[in-house]
Formats: sequence, C-alpha cells, structure tokens
Amino acid sequence: MASSIPVKEKKLMEVKVGELPGWILMRDFTPKGIAGAFQRGYYRYYHKYINVKEGGVAGISMVLVAYVLFNYCRSYKELTHERLHKYH
Repeated sequence: MASSIPVKEKKLMEVKVGELPGWILMRDFTPKGIAGAFQRGYYRYYHKYINVKEGGVAGISMVLVAYVLFNYCRSYKELTHERLHKYH
C-alpha cells in the first residue's frame, strides 16, 4: 500500500496535472513566502553549480544567458520598432 503524501508537501515535479490548481493555491504568496522561495532557489543553484570542487562554466553561463534573455525581452519593443524602419 503506497503512502499518500499531502499535495501541499509535494514538489512541483511530483504533482499530477489534476492536482496542480490545488497545489498552486496552497503556496505561500505573501512577501515572506516569495522571498523564501527565491532564497531556496538561490541556495539550490549556488550549491549545485557554483560551490563545487570541480566547477565549470555551466553555472556562470546560465546566469549570463538569463541576463541576455531578460534584457532582450525587456527591449523587444524597441528592437522591432527599429527593424521596421527603412534606411534609405
């Protein structure tokens, strides 16, 4: 007999599609909860990619790619506006 884990205590990858709305509603969306989620994500990323014995460029390159994509999305409107201009 399998032990049932409450939906609130499951990780996102363990939640079934039907349980997803209930799982999202049980999350803590207060400023303290959101800050805690970012802190957990930062520590998980730091210990997995940055603070390792045989480190590579994977951790730093992910940060750079995220930075480039963020700035591209932020300036997309200006880039498309310039692209539509005819230079003649």
